[in-house]
Amino acid sequence: MKITATLLLACAAASAFAAEPGKDEASVHINAVKNPELHSYRAVVAGLDKFDELHMLAPEVPQLRFQVEARRGKPLGSEPLVARIAADDFSIPLVLDQDLRFAVPRSQAAWDAKAEMVLNRKKHEARFETYVRSPGLADNQYRMGDVRLDCQVKVAIGKEEAPFWAIALGNSFLLTTDWCSWFKGETPKGVDRTWPREAPARLSAATLRDGERKAALKVDGKTFLVPIGDTSWSNDAIVEVEYAFKAEPPAPEGMVIPDQQTKGKAP
Repeated sequence: MKITATLLLACAAASAFAAEPGKDEASVHINAVKNPELHSYRAVVAGLDKFDELHMLAPEVPQLRFQVEARRGKPLGSEPLVARIAADDFSIPLVLDQDLRFAVPRSQAAWDAKAEMVLNRKKHEARFETYVRSPGLADNQYRMGDVRLDCQVKVAIGKEEAPFWAIALGNSFLLTTDWCSWFKGETPKGVDRTWPREAPARLSAATLRDGERKAALKVDGKTFLVPIGDTSWSNDAIVEVEYAFKAEPPAPEGMVIPDQQTKGKAP
């Protein structure tokens, strides 16, 4: 049995870095998109609060950030990405860096107005994703404490957006309101208590290392399964992944890859 559908409802995220509220030209472009990728601002704040509460899991991560990712490898398109926190009477533009990452401001006005964080892409094209990553890691490395904190943030955001019945069902099934704690303890036969983490490209292997100790993790496509509830692995334990295709390093989702036909040709 994999993670329940209710728990997967918690894997929502979003966010931003902003200036002062005010009208901006970006609103025209976003409003023109039907069924855009968006999240409740109050849900994003729930993620910010959970990050602050459990920051000790990843103390080197300066702040919770988010990033824009393409869905299922679809191109993000040539039109510039525009994100904002929006309500009826104001708009807070969100500044994305070159890696499409950004931070979210705390705004009482956005909270009071029940604003939304919106992207000028359709839901099936792109998504907001949480980004919790300690500095200094290699591209193929993931720190256990970062993954644990990311689980808590995702669940906090997802619970804020999920309907009451889904939260009640999840609490009843998992026998706890702290859904990430469900992964702790002995793993009963037939039950999978690992947390799925996605890499940028298809994987061939993943290894969890903590000092001299190591263990092979299951991989499935681009996903590797992390035993975040096993407290015998410290927060400083590192997962190292190996990519299935080693000829070229994997490009982050959403990055435009140069035309292969131009390789080897004279400029």
